[in-house]
Parts: sequence; structure tokens; C-alpha cells
Amino acid sequence: MIFQNPDNSKTYCIELGDRSSETLLLLHGIGADHAMWQPQMQTYVDAGFHLLVPDLFGHGQSSKLKTPQLSNWHNQINWLLTHLAIETCTVMGVSMGGVIAQSFVTQYPQRVANLIVADSFGELRTLTEKLLGLSQVIGFNLFKLLGKQWLVKMMDATYGADHTQTARDYFCQVCLHADLNQLILARKAINRVDVLEQLKTVTVPALVMVGADLGASFIRINQKIADALPNATFVTLEKSIDPSNLVNPTDFNTQVLQFLGAPRKDF
Repeated sequence: MIFQNPDNSKTYCIELGDRSSETLLLLHGIGADHAMWQPQMQTYVDAGFHLLVPDLFGHGQSSKLKTPQLSNWHNQINWLLTHLAIETCTVMGVSMGGVIAQSFVTQYPQRVANLIVADSFGELRTLTEKLLGLSQVIGFNLFKLLGKQWLVKMMDATYGADHTQTARDYFCQVCLHADLNQLILARKAINRVDVLEQLKTVTVPALVMVGADLGASFIRINQKIADALPNATFVTLEKSIDPSNLVNPTDFNTQVLQFLGAPRKDF
């Protein structure tokens, strides 16, 4: 379904499950869309949750970004929840979605019942962190010159292992339709995140996960998020890289549903 926002922008969102149940808001990564959550959607509905799975601004069928500001997505989330008369929800984000989830909870803690973040970051301060953010902006600009087929080739190489085939198939397809100008704006926006100090005041239960195969430096970046949150659990997912929900959905879903207290099933 498509929602008309107060500023005349539009949000495309998949809604699943019973609206009277606990709501999970799933925020996808950069260059992705709502379909990134395919390995989660039916599993979470079967576990008794109500799901909202939007295309974030600049992605999919939602409106384009006009400025590189995190507040664009704060507004989008608030408008969506208000439109559906949902006061609080569990906010879950992977990668870029995790940045937005952290930023949103610091600005609107009253709307967040639980926070789940995976394969993400809460600040870019060290040289390594700054290079991480800058490299993707440079990369998107480069692919504008080379063409999207080279972006597809990069995704094919990044997700070349047997256990990452689902992620490879998804990203090789979605990259063909990517708006690289929008991804540049989105990356510039998330590079501005600086919320670790603010997270120290966020007391809601939190789960922070990271793929073990991302390497020690990226694991430390995610550990800093968990360390900042007073009520956080930190989990390293084996045989996984960003986005862990696609690369290792079995362990990802198990951790999420156990954290949320879902009845034990074969997740």
C-alpha cells in the first residue's frame, strides 16, 4: 500500500499480520527495499507479530530524498505510525536501517518499545570509520560513470560464497533498478550519524547483532553500539556478513524472536 504523507511525499509499505498484535517496524539497508526482509516476513507473522515493512525514502516505490538528512526518515516513520494509529513498536534495522533506527530512538524514545540493530554503526569518528563512509560515496559516484552492470558485478563478487547466494541473487537484481543519485544522498545522510552519547539515555531493551565474517574492526563498531545502550544484548552471528538477515536468516530470526519473547518454535 502507498501512504500520502503530510508533505505530499509517498511511503510504500507492506503491512502483514494482525494490527492488534505487537508491531515490528523493519528498516532495510542502503540500495535495498522492503523485499530485503523476505526471509523474515512470514516467520514473524507466524510468531504472532504485526509487521510494517516500508521502502525508505530514496528507495523502492517511496518518494525520493531531497536532502541528505536523517530527519527525512524520522518524519517518514512518524507519519507511518501516526497514520496507522500505532503508538509504540519494535524498531529493527539492518545496516543503513540500523543507523536510522538508532537515530530515531534518540529523537522519539516514546515510540520505541524495543530496538534491534544489525551490521550497523552509530558514529564515524576514527579514520577507519570515516573511510568506511567515504568509500561508499566514492563508489556510488564511480558506478554512475561505469554503469550499473559494474555494480552488479561487485555484488556478485561480494556475495560469492555458497551461503550468501540469497543475498547475491537479491542485490544483483535490485542493483539493476538503483537510483545512484539517491544512494549518494542516503549515504551522505547516514555518514552524519553521531548518536552513541545519546544512546546512553535510551533504556529500552536492545539487541545488537553483527556478522562475524565482517571482520574485527566492523565487529568493534557494532560492539560500541551495544556498549552505549544501557539495556543491550550483543550477539555475533557466525557465517554472516551485512545484511545478516539475508545471509544467515536462520540464526538472525532465532536471535530476534528469542529476544522478543516469542513462543519457542522451529524458527
